Amino acid sequence: MTQNISSNENSGTARVRAVHRAMAIIGAFTPERTHLKLTEIAHKAQLDAGTARRLLVTLRDEGVIGQEKRSGRYFLTMQILRWAAAVPASRSLLDIADPHLNALSRRIGVTVFLSVLSDTKAVCLARYQGSSAVQVRWWSVGGTLPLNCGAAPRLLWAFQREDLRERILGEPFIALTPSSLIDPDRMRVLLARIRRNGWCYTEDDVVEGLSALAGPLRDTRGNVVAAVSLGGLRPTLENPEGKSPPPLAFTELMECCNDISHELARENYIS
Repeated sequence: MTQNISSNENSGTARVRAVHRAMAIIGAFTPERTHLKLTEIAHKAQLDAGTARRLLVTLRDEGVIGQEKRSGRYFLTMQILRWAAAVPASRSLLDIADPHLNALSRRIGVTVFLSVLSDTKAVCLARYQGSSAVQVRWWSVGGTLPLNCGAAPRLLWAFQREDLRERILGEPFIALTPSSLIDPDRMRVLLARIRRNGWCYTEDDVVEGLSALAGPLRDTRGNVVAAVSLGGLRPTLENPEGKSPPPLAFTELMECCNDISHELARENYIS
């Protein structure tokens, strides 16, 4: 009898293949794509259609996945929210950061994002719209970005362990615009500069015409656990490199990151 497990070479632990595949199917749904066809789910989960269909039937029978009768498209059910309600009510990263980030967005007017690393992508945990006439909405809550594109993804990548940084450098890069950096050697140099500076600035590499600036949040051990980033039109966000005095948005961002990090330390927060 063949056991339905596969080896995870990175962690050295055994993984149940069916569970891994089911989680890939659940992860295919996003706030932007809440209803998906079988072919779309199979593509996103990197499964053949037959395997995806069998798992979807099981998840549907368990009440996790629903299916529209007319279109046949699949969607997540309220069972996901019931599970979310079971998460312990201790103060989370978002609980601690929320008032600081709300205040930051009001002070400087541009859009503020809170994001964390998830495997080889950056995930947006929260977005705060400023008072600017142009609102940046290209990164929605729950949405992901590749680590080579954007200020927050690059910053999160830069502060990972060296073995993790190098592993990701060996994987194919995604280009979101013609300005997206996809050369591993240049990226290695850039990541080292981000670690030296303690912040990251990018422009045109996620959406042309937009720039972003990111700073780190650290837990009680000093490890970078999240990134706070600002997004706006290029004229509204300057590159702080070599500027004296530094731009106001940069000063406000770094002070906000320090304030949140100090509070995480007081709460003894560990990622």
